[in-house]
Amino acid sequence: LFDRVLSVGPPFFNMAFTPFMVALAMVLPIGAMLPWKRGNLSRTMRPLWGLAVFSVAMGAVTWALQTGNSPLVPIGLALAVWVVLGSCADLWSRTGRGDVAGRLRRLTRLPRADWGKATAHAGLGISVFAVASLMGWETEDIRVVQIGESYDKGAYTLTLDSVDRVQGPNYTSTMATISAERDGRHVTTLYPEKRFYPIAGMPTTQAAIDYGIWRDLYITLGDPQDNGGWAVRTYIKPFANWLWFGSGLMALGGLLSLSDRRYRVAAGAAKQPRGAVPAE
Repeated sequence: LFDRVLSVGPPFFNMAFTPFMVALAMVLPIGAMLPWKRGNLSRTMRPLWGLAVFSVAMGAVTWALQTGNSPLVPIGLALAVWVVLGSCADLWSRTGRGDVAGRLRRLTRLPRADWGKATAHAGLGISVFAVASLMGWETEDIRVVQIGESYDKGAYTLTLDSVDRVQGPNYTSTMATISAERDGRHVTTLYPEKRFYPIAGMPTTQAAIDYGIWRDLYITLGDPQDNGGWAVRTYIKPFANWLWFGSGLMALGGLLSLSDRRYRVAAGAAKQPRGAVPAE
């Protein structure tokens, strides 16, 4: 373009995608509760005002308690709470009026499409929070570590125990052994690698990941240094697995909606076009 090479990467996608996602999350609970072709915005918002105030309050509390100053996580949490609670409010509104016991009974009898929509929307809210957490709270550490040396990363103490040469079936590997402790207790041992495939002539980096509900500990091994140490890159990715959980809920919501009997098409229900003549 204009005789220039332009690279489109994460900064562009973050700037382009974030405003649309924020706008979608803001209007999603409102749109879900608006009746088709006869919606009244003020009436729809009545049960949602309290949820909106609570969501903003959750974001404000997160802003006050976080150690950094990134606005991404407080905004993401507020939007996530708003979308998840909005999906619950949408389900509850479909149970009509009456006592709580009666409404709970009607809740279990709602069509699968209603449950699918609420599940998918809740999954989107969880995914929004996970993405915001990764963008705002992910931390990275790059350093040269000597064999036997320990270093601190977040709540963990990591020790580079050894670096060994390993022969694989079709590659040679330089594998590090890194032990992780938390509060003096051994948590896990990680084995990041640098592999080389002789036939393809291609080196690759194999990250070592310790998965968790609240965070992923992610380590990659770099190149050897002149002082005998090794470059080690360490990440702590908070709520990374929540992104997969949210995506799974969205997929489950779609399957629930598709399984609703109101949307099933019986075999042979498709009618022959008028005037068509069967082939002989």
